[in-house]
Amino acid sequence: MKRVLVAILLVTLTACDPPPPPLTNVPFESGQVRDVDFIQPTAMTFGSDGRLYVSELGGRIVALSLTEDGRAASMEVIAEDSEFNQVLGLAYTDGGAQPALYVSHNYISQSGDGPFANEIVRLIGPDLSESEPIITGLPVSGHNHGTNDLEFGPDGRLYIAQGGTTSSGAPAEPDDARWRDWDESPLSGAILVAEVNAPEFDGEIAYDSELATRDTNMVGGDVSVYSPGHRNTYDILFHSNGHLYSVDNGSSEPVPASVDCATLGAPPDNDPDQLNLVVEGAYYGHANRNRGREEPRQCENVSPFDESEDDGMLLLVPPSSNSLLEVTEGVFPEDWQGDLLLGWWTGGEIRRLRLSGDGQTVEGQEIVLEGLGAPIAMATDPSTGIIYIAEFGSGVITYLAPTG
Repeated sequence: MKRVLVAILLVTLTACDPPPPPLTNVPFESGQVRDVDFIQPTAMTFGSDGRLYVSELGGRIVALSLTEDGRAASMEVIAEDSEFNQVLGLAYTDGGAQPALYVSHNYISQSGDGPFANEIVRLIGPDLSESEPIITGLPVSGHNHGTNDLEFGPDGRLYIAQGGTTSSGAPAEPDDARWRDWDESPLSGAILVAEVNAPEFDGEIAYDSELATRDTNMVGGDVSVYSPGHRNTYDILFHSNGHLYSVDNGSSEPVPASVDCATLGAPPDNDPDQLNLVVEGAYYGHANRNRGREEPRQCENVSPFDESEDDGMLLLVPPSSNSLLEVTEGVFPEDWQGDLLLGWWTGGEIRRLRLSGDGQTVEGQEIVLEGLGAPIAMATDPSTGIIYIAEFGSGVITYLAPTG
């Protein structure tokens, strides 16, 4: 169907909310991809074989072969939901010895076996039918944070958006139904990096304790922290301008925040999410007292309201904002090229963020599409330029393209 956006904004404002951005004046065609259906889709990526790979929270992974017009598809099941527990990230690469699909395999929300049960599994072979764990021992959260987006960087390394174990840097009480009483650990709450195609790569992360405490040490494995302080970054994006961007979820839980390495403070008050320009080694505000033993600044949980562009924070965005995409293909207006699309999960919107020429500031934003059912992931078909949006709440894949 054709959908021309009109000036209706379905957002309830409070006295302290910023005014909503305007609606775009560019008309778009959008609709549901026909002949496919999903239960809580979570991640998408195109393969070099031209197919769109889609995961579900429950663990099923399918490959979509799109029709020539991109409005319908046939489905092939790559992995049944019995193979994975909770899938939150996918990355396809043909940069190794053979094409491979990397899958984040999660245990969250009170499931799993201990605080280091998350894995990244690689699917290889004919029809991606062979499965092998490539990274084991990643942190588990008791509440909604996971091993999220997976992206291969320009350097060929795998980057991992790893959620934090705590809400604001301090463990919850043992009887708290929302969180476990686990502390942050060496790799939690960060963007991680791993050279998974290196000949001697060791993906078996080992610790000197079975517990997640501030004193737990990592003693084995070739996975390291690229950028610390990310509470629950769901999506990361390597842009053609050379920058790495992320969107991070702010705290809204009634759990005390870490003020420093020895002090707890009041819970944060419904922090917004934030768009970040990610720089290696820079600290982005989510406290980790484990790493704070060596770098005390990581013991301070910093509110997004207190961060600045100097810290890499580009823009406060509505909670919960989860997905990012660069506009790269020629079917979109020329002045959109290089801008970001942001998926606002709770508001059901896709927003365009206009980047400056150097990519270091956001010069404006507008609403592109609204009325979606919890948009959680986006992908661009490199052969057509059509954008696809996974709607977690509606269980559909929506296509988006200008009508002009």
